[in-house]
Amino acid sequence: MRHYFNRMIQRVLSSAALLLVIVMGMLGPVQAAETIEVESFWLRESVPGAENGAGFGEIRNTGSEDVSIVAAESPIASSLELHQHVHRHNGQMAMEQLDALVIPAGGSVTLQPGGYHLMLMQLKSPLRVGQSHTLELRLSTGETLTVEAEVHPLVR
Repeated sequence: MRHYFNRMIQRVLSSAALLLVIVMGMLGPVQAAETIEVESFWLRESVPGAENGAGFGEIRNTGSEDVSIVAAESPIASSLELHQHVHRHNGQMAMEQLDALVIPAGGSVTLQPGGYHLMLMQLKSPLRVGQSHTLELRLSTGETLTVEAEVHPLVR
């Protein structure tokens, strides 16, 4: 009887340990997403005839590890790209596409005109003041962060 009781305890403990490993694996990414905060995200009103748009805002990482935005999408555009403005040696400014945008642990990154920004490529319809659109940001943790962005006038 004692042998049977010991085997039952071993099985219960093994099952509990396996369950704990599964739950911890499920909670890991969730914890990372909870550390990313998006504030005041907005889209710039379309210029008449423009095929592309741009998105701006502040992204904060309250966690202890860097997290990157590795992709983005929205139903309003064919594709979304991360870009930055850079100054060339000849004094000209140019846009460069980024593979990812790192949000440093305990820090933030501001997407703003003339700096980092989100490009909405091949808009399906013009961005009009007062509209709100959903954007999904894919993180290096494998999670997706959903953001609502309101369209603001060209001049703020």
